[in-house]
Amino acid sequence: RRTLDNNNNNNNKYYVSATTKEETRRKKRMAGENVLPPPPSTSTLLNTTGGVENNNNNNNTNKTSKDVIKYIELGDETYNVHDVVSMKAPEGEKPYIAKILRFDVHADEKEKKKADKNNEDKKETDEEIENRADKINVHVSWYYRPEESASGRKAFHGEHEVFASDHTDWVKASTIESKIHVYTLADYQELQSVNEKSFFSRFAYKAATSEFKPDHVQVFCKCSMPYNPDLFMVECGECKEWFHPECIGTSREDLDKNLKNSDSEWFCDECVRTHKRPKIT
Repeated sequence: RRTLDNNNNNNNKYYVSATTKEETRRKKRMAGENVLPPPPSTSTLLNTTGGVENNNNNNNTNKTSKDVIKYIELGDETYNVHDVVSMKAPEGEKPYIAKILRFDVHADEKEKKKADKNNEDKKETDEEIENRADKINVHVSWYYRPEESASGRKAFHGEHEVFASDHTDWVKASTIESKIHVYTLADYQELQSVNEKSFFSRFAYKAATSEFKPDHVQVFCKCSMPYNPDLFMVECGECKEWFHPECIGTSREDLDKNLKNSDSEWFCDECVRTHKRPKIT
């Protein structure tokens, strides 16, 4: 089948360079600007049971800790590990999109909590500390918009397309704006309606090397372009190839008018010549 090499920009006529502004934004994120360093606590890994595995070589290794923060509450919304959220971006830019990996209390708040254990009158509960957004760090993995990647936005990228990346950071919980949904392309196509909180992802993106997985994708139409869910296409009833109306010298309006019968079929020029098909049946 015909494919397009997603990592070879020299042979891709749909390659579009990122603008200076977008490239600067990407470099800032890669440099870790406007994000927090990891909190100065014991290095931990979230395990599959929702507890914490201690990385130090001591007797506590692999024991579940009760101190793990499983959720936070911001306003009326509860945010859990693995939720996808939009996050505040500099003025004039689109919100960042990220998946929550884990939560951690600020180091100074941990010290305060420890000291308050000796004073019952001032002691705060875990829930009170965990749900104060300005006292919580969030470890996130970023989703990149096409224009934020090194190769920039291409013609086949959908308006609501994002790339799941291996770029992670610690950020403040107070920068979370709202929950959003990132679907697979197949699930996105099944949606009855799409809003500003609906996105899809079909590529994984390595931010450091600017590589995509998968690196080859199927292409369609005379223009040999990968599928863009925002663009209307019509299927040939014989060869089952898909075409953009503008690539076959027609328009969506004309096709809708001629194919108003649900049993009607359209045939491409090649199949009309080869199989003696009428253009529309």
